[in-house]
Amino acid sequence: MADPNEAGLSNSMRDMAVLTLRMAHYVRANANNADQGAIDAIADGVRQVLQASEVTQARELATRELQPLTRVPPAAYGAQNNPANIRMQNVPTFTGTGHDEDVVRWLSRVLNLARCNLLTFEATIALLIQASSGGVADYIEQMRDEGKTIYQVVQQLEMRYGDLCTPEEARVRCNNMPRRDKESLPEFIDRLRRTSRMACRLEADDAARVRAMDVLVEGNIRRVLPSSVRSALEERVINRSRMGLPSFTAREIEKECLELEKRRDERRNNYGDPVFVKKHANARAAQVNRAFESSSDDKTSSDDDVDTSDDATHHLVSAIKQEEKRYERKGKPFDRDRIYRRAFRQYNDKFPPKRPWKNPSGQGVRQAGAYHNPAQQGPPNKLDTGKRRTVLELLTLANVTRGHCIQCGIEKHFMHSDACALKDKPLVDRPCVKCGTGLHSADDCPKVFQHKYVTPQQNNQANVVSDDTLNI
Repeated sequence: MADPNEAGLSNSMRDMAVLTLRMAHYVRANANNADQGAIDAIADGVRQVLQASEVTQARELATRELQPLTRVPPAAYGAQNNPANIRMQNVPTFTGTGHDEDVVRWLSRVLNLARCNLLTFEATIALLIQASSGGVADYIEQMRDEGKTIYQVVQQLEMRYGDLCTPEEARVRCNNMPRRDKESLPEFIDRLRRTSRMACRLEADDAARVRAMDVLVEGNIRRVLPSSVRSALEERVINRSRMGLPSFTAREIEKECLELEKRRDERRNNYGDPVFVKKHANARAAQVNRAFESSSDDKTSSDDDVDTSDDATHHLVSAIKQEEKRYERKGKPFDRDRIYRRAFRQYNDKFPPKRPWKNPSGQGVRQAGAYHNPAQQGPPNKLDTGKRRTVLELLTLANVTRGHCIQCGIEKHFMHSDACALKDKPLVDRPCVKCGTGLHSADDCPKVFQHKYVTPQQNNQANVVSDDTLNI
């Protein structure tokens, strides 16, 4: 009423209801006993209008301006006006360059220090300037010169250096908050509690605010848990209800989740059990177990990394981890038998068993580096007659030069490499009759013939079409 520029509909209705109650009180004091009941009924209706106007005013205030997360008391902490002798060893100097949640933590520490030393609100603002530096100190000093209250100073600091938002937006952030890469569960719970506190900050009742925060935190912790941990948690909740015990509180749910995830990590670090691995690969069980322990203890490595080295053991470890990740993405419990069966199938495909090949006569072994896969059956090698040949002899026999494959006759790779299309095929004792290069049969020749296109003029001139041009 004193300032018409700040007046609104809810404020006017509140002031009108207050004046009506005062008038009803005055009339009741001078009325007869018969009229006092009617006056009391009218006063009850005016009180309902007053309560509705106060709720509307609070809702409009929450919609129009953001309420700070830090709770500022309505009255000063004390009568102390000199903050110069206060020790601030445990309060860090705020520069405004940290994370978004640092400003709320810093404001809480400064206000706790002001409450312990019984400071006034003016001294508390001076303490904020003393505990900050750079642009933050200049901004607080500017607000003090403008006559801002401690509530307005805290509100502006959270809006400028924090992530202050409306309660509805904070609730949406809680429900959609992802778990960061390599973030531990306690760190995620701390972030979730800060956001849930922002979503429930307008609750006047402390007990109701705590219950609303617990509901948000408990539901979103279950959302980010791995499927195995979530199943184990549900089993514990069911067993507790069957025993007739009270339900888990939000803090107890957090404790159970931390314990279950810790056990899961321990199982993942030690699940390279030699007894289990021996069931699938008896020869490499101990080596695989040691590789799993070394890779699990490395904090800097990620479960999603794929080892591209040619080492057999690391390839097997990476294959098992890939199969585990596939189950985690689908949200299914691990099937150890199927995981190990698929991983060892990939391992055997990339690293097949190789043994030195001996000629049928049993005299000598094939030249160094040449192996034969017994799983691939084929005709005998015509080139192996028990006589060792040099590289130059093989190049001459294959009608190729250095840099070409002796087997297929194509350049840029060598014999027995993965790039060779005729790898592990038997060699012949003469060049191919189709392409003229390479010690392979014509049926296995990787090169094809193609008719050469000749224009009509060239056809009239030459009167012949060259159809034996080789297209390599």
